[in-house]
Amino acid sequence: MFGTGKAGIFTQQEKVMKEERKFLENMALRNGGLLLVDDVLAAAKDKKCVLHRHFEWDDTEAANQYRREQARGMIQKCKIIITESPDISIRAFVSLSDDQKNGGGYRMTATVLGDDDMKAQLLHDIQITIGRWKHKLYLLDVETVAIIKRLEQAISKKTTINEIHTAV
Repeated sequence: MFGTGKAGIFTQQEKVMKEERKFLENMALRNGGLLLVDDVLAAAKDKKCVLHRHFEWDDTEAANQYRREQARGMIQKCKIIITESPDISIRAFVSLSDDQKNGGGYRMTATVLGDDDMKAQLLHDIQITIGRWKHKLYLLDVETVAIIKRLEQAISKKTTINEIHTAV
């Protein structure tokens, strides 16, 4: 049995994730390399399936969660036009990681951009997103990663400038 420390828990999680990945890989191989969402759901219905725990099987709760996801999508589609740049349309609402830690929610973009602390949080969130992009892009090519690195550097400079303005 695994120890009670964090290392033991992490090892157990790794084992389960590996088992789940193998299950999905085998499903894809049986279907010519294509993994279909409906096939995953059909297999996961079986309570003994390693994937079963990842899904909400209570239809009422699942419907509520789906409607919440639809609401998130609707909120994310709302756009505003920046008055200084009429050709640029941006999201009207943004979700900050600090808010996500406390149950989620969206803030008006104009409010976030007008508040130094929230704007700094948004820049930090953007940096994290760029970091995720880099990891995914390494799968494709190094040239695109170089472009993303330059973007990351520009955001980092912007963050440093904002920190200086905030301190003054």
